[in-house]
Amino acid sequence: MPRTSANYKGFGVGLLVGIIGMAVFFASATLRPQGCEPVVDVEYKRSGKDWIVQTVVRKPVRDGARCLLAEAGS
Repeated sequence: MPRTSANYKGFGVGLLVGIIGMAVFFASATLRPQGCEPVVDVEYKRSGKDWIVQTVVRKPVRDGARCLLAEAGS
């Protein structure tokens, strides 16, 4: 019977190590600053009578927990 008790003890230690490892992983993932995904904009510019479609990729900046697009002054 002592063999069964050792199996449960080994399982309990493994489970505890797994839980602690997952907690550390998730804590580090939430504390690490995430990058902002680029935003693809489609702009229409007029050239005479025609409209020209232009695709522009903008890189947002991080402000705390938010990603913001900087707008050029007009």
